[in-house]
Amino acid sequence: MKYFKKTIPFAVSIFFVILFCYASISKILDFRNFQSQLGQSPGLAGYEIVVAYGIISLQMIAVILLCFRTSRFLGLWITFGILSVFAGYVAFILIYNKNLPCTCIGLFEKINWKGNLILNIGLITIALAGIFIAKKRNQK
Repeated sequence: MKYFKKTIPFAVSIFFVILFCYASISKILDFRNFQSQLGQSPGLAGYEIVVAYGIISLQMIAVILLCFRTSRFLGLWITFGILSVFAGYVAFILIYNKNLPCTCIGLFEKINWKGNLILNIGLITIALAGIFIAKKRNQK
């Protein structure tokens, strides 16, 4: 059990490092398209440049924090925050704009908005598991 409590936060962190690196690199390589898609999204028109740089920056900050044991707990919380905001936005899209095409890139470009919400809820659950196990481990 001790090994489990030590390994899970690390494994969760590595998972999100890979996911966020992939997502950020995909967005950077196709930045104009990413920015354009954000500009077409409800509530983001006019803010697409700030949002595009903000998303990539937050993902990279999370990656850096997740790479070091001393900052991993904060990195997991930032990861949870990023995913929660995105899940909230996807839920908003599902409620108010059912006909909007999903603007995902890379691995997730074939997923519709509902699938995206389910995926994000799963990722939030993984992040929370890492947070709670890391917190219990740090308390001892």
